[in-house]
Amino acid sequence: MQPDLLTSRLKLRPFLSTDAAAVQRLAGHAEVADTTLAIPHPYPDGAAEAWISSHETDYASNREITFAITLQTTGELLGAISLMGISVKDSRCEFGYWVGREYWSNGYCTEAAARLVIFAYEHLNITRLVARCLARNPASARVMVKLAMQPEGRLVQHTCKNGVYEDILVYGLNLPGRTRA
Repeated sequence: MQPDLLTSRLKLRPFLSTDAAAVQRLAGHAEVADTTLAIPHPYPDGAAEAWISSHETDYASNREITFAITLQTTGELLGAISLMGISVKDSRCEFGYWVGREYWSNGYCTEAAARLVIFAYEHLNITRLVARCLARNPASARVMVKLAMQPEGRLVQHTCKNGVYEDILVYGLNLPGRTRA
């Protein structure tokens, strides 16, 4: 069973089906969708329910773990954070995140991401984390830098978002453990 994770202000927990309306509202905000790699705009009806319903299977298969980012004090949903492409064999994964527009610039994403790095290391034996963001999303890149992730490259015109080819920044973090060349 997927655990809850706590920080000083946040509770990272599995998504519930009752979170779907809030996910659609928060992720469906034009500015949130515009600054992420995979969130569509407008956010289609039923997409949040389908996404949430996939989490349990993904967790059970050890492919992906997605947490709802919530405030400890109120339980209010702020966003999502995931470990994706988990490879036990290679001791690595990628993480991704989004936070609702009204919660930007409060340090919530950095706080949640720092806790998820610890979880990945302590519970999944992950020693290599990567993350990507659109080159025009400096706030996301700042989260990675605050986690001591190192810039590892720029994928030029790597993805097409809303009809425009976008550059992707890649960041990585090696954690203590098996020696990596």
